[in-house]
Amino acid sequence: MERVRNLTQAYSQTPWRKQMMFIGLFLLVVIFAALVAGIYLDVTARTATIGREIQGMEEQIESLRLSNADLESKLAFTTSSEELEKRAHSLGFKQIEMNEAVFIVVPGYVPRQHARLAPPPGPVKTVAAALPSAFTESLFDWFQRSVLPMRSHVLEVR
Repeated sequence: MERVRNLTQAYSQTPWRKQMMFIGLFLLVVIFAALVAGIYLDVTARTATIGREIQGMEEQIESLRLSNADLESKLAFTTSSEELEKRAHSLGFKQIEMNEAVFIVVPGYVPRQHARLAPPPGPVKTVAAALPSAFTESLFDWFQRSVLPMRSHVLEVR
């Protein structure tokens, strides 16, 4: 019995080794938790930065839309008939009557033809679809025509 006690005492861990293993395991858990927290903070910071960039770009898009709408309204005002008439009068142009207009005939000029989007009206010719006989034959007809004659030849050979 003494011998067994000596062996267990020789191989048992000393108290300071048990404490060192516990401290090492605790530090490993703390380091792992700090690593996970650092990765989480990095991802969160990147997400926040990209979110702010997106908000800035959306503000820029809205500003450009407003500017575009303003320019379109200025163009509509500038090209309105009243404004064009004022500018023409200021440049010395005047409105004429129909009998004052001079039309010039240009030899060889062919006016622009109107686009025809539909065929001219008239009777519509219908074309009947013709299918080959192979597509109109039923499975039973094919079976009678192809397989049954071969069956009679097999019976004659026996």
